[in-house]
Amino acid sequence: MTDWIKRADNAEAEIKDEQRILATNAWHLARYVLEHDHEISLPDKFKAGQFFNWCERYPELGNEEKIRFVDEYARLEKISKNVTARTLVATRIHGHGFCHAACRTSVGRYLVFLFTITIILTLSLVFLFFLETAKTDNWISISMAFIAAGLGTCVYLLRVTQEKLKTRTFDPAYIPSQLIRLVLGILAGGTTVVLFPELMTLGGVANTSKVTGYGEISMSGLLIAFILGYAVDMYYAILDNIGGKIKSTKTT
Repeated sequence: MTDWIKRADNAEAEIKDEQRILATNAWHLARYVLEHDHEISLPDKFKAGQFFNWCERYPELGNEEKIRFVDEYARLEKISKNVTARTLVATRIHGHGFCHAACRTSVGRYLVFLFTITIILTLSLVFLFFLETAKTDNWISISMAFIAAGLGTCVYLLRVTQEKLKTRTFDPAYIPSQLIRLVLGILAGGTTVVLFPELMTLGGVANTSKVTGYGEISMSGLLIAFILGYAVDMYYAILDNIGGKIKSTKTT
């Protein structure tokens, strides 16, 4: 009996938390829509004062008022397009210092991680480049290809994140998919350049380095790895297209 009561109390507490989050998100979205009324057309008969009042006392509302509140909230989300309550909350760092933005927000921690990876890859590439001038070990050239591909992916992710932060459309829910993109970019650029050494020529310009199997990788090869890491979506789209044609050929 005691366990059942505890579970009921926990369920009630979770419901209250969800209601609080819903009301907070609705408040942020309504404020954003009102601040950008020159860009966004407000819904007909939208009463901002009443809506904010509903946000502040949402758990105490009656069933009919809750239904009207949720309907108005859904209408606001439709007209705000890619800007949602979640993206607004995630990118709201006004009034806080740098440490709060970098360490206590999901977007800030993601950017610190991405910036750190970019710096590490850049320094590693520079170090291996100077090391390669003194040695001709194959592992150095192979490592440089994967690092260049990872650096290209990091540059793409930083650019996309910058654009989404400016428009306040960055959603932390997509951070795992962006980290997966980082891995895919490293694999796409590194493996392509290493496994296909004939790609060491770019634009018909002969490679000045010797290419023997998994041999040295020239600057043109590093550039190709960087581009493949940056444009990894296009790379895998080509592979999917090839795979689809092979599959259709087998079925016919």
